[in-house]
Formats: sequence, C-alpha cells, structure tokens
Amino acid sequence: MTHMRHSLLQRQRSIAKAVLRGFGRNPLVAAGLVTLFGLGLLGLQMRMNVSSVAAPAPADQFMQSVATLDGDLGWNQLCPAVQAQVPRALVLEQTGAQRLAASEQSVTLSIDYVGDHPRPGGGQIRFYVATAHAPDGGVGQKTYIVKTETSGCVESVE
Repeated sequence: MTHMRHSLLQRQRSIAKAVLRGFGRNPLVAAGLVTLFGLGLLGLQMRMNVSSVAAPAPADQFMQSVATLDGDLGWNQLCPAVQAQVPRALVLEQTGAQRLAASEQSVTLSIDYVGDHPRPGGGQIRFYVATAHAPDGGVGQKTYIVKTETSGCVESVE
C-alpha cells in the first residue's frame, strides 16, 4: 500500500471514529454520515456513473451526492426518521468544508451501481462500488450497501 493510500485510509478511519463517537447512540445516522462525508474527506473531485432509464432511485441520488459533495441532495434522500436525527445545517456545513478541501486535490471518484435485492418487509438493499483514482495512478475501491424503505428513502448505509 502506498504511503498516500495508507494516509488517506488513516484519515478516513479517524473521521469515521469521530462521527461514530458523536452519534454513537444512533448507528444508522453515523453510517449515513460516514458515507456522506467519508469519501468527501478524501478531498476528491468526483463524478458519478450510475445508469438508469427511469428516474434515479433515492439511493442512487444519495450516492451521487457523495460523489458530488452535494449535502442538500444527500439529506433529501434520507428517510424522515434519519432526517430528524441529522440536522440539515450540519450536513451542508460539512459538505461545504469538503468541497473546499476537494478543490485542492486531483483525485477523482467514480461510483458504480452494481445491483439490488428486495427486502422481505419492502424496500431494497442496493450495492455500489466506489473507485478512487489518484494522480499517481493509484486506485482504491470500497463497497457500499444502501438499505432503503418501501418508499425508496435511504434508511442506512454500510
């Protein structure tokens, strides 16, 4: 593992731990924030590769918000119970800071939709692969699992 990738992983882990400490009583909120901000903390200029013939699913829009650092778009895809736990202002503040950091980096991110599986009680489990491309040719990947309710809103992200 290159020094840069190791450093980025350490930074992502420390931020994830801080978020989990702050929202330790609600792991669904923490998981959502870790996803929304974790990739952003890498300081990435991002692009989205999710193809769909119909209107994009809320989970796809949520992952697009991660790629584009659009906190408002991401927050709007969360289920009402999660929105009640996460202040919109906090999300917008964090993504604004990440956009500033991203402008100083030249790493790109692509997010690919892999597939979905129905949940017994309704909703879906949707699978995505995020691929970070560093200027030095380094590549890193992470898998994301987004759980949705029957309405399509984002319930949790792992």
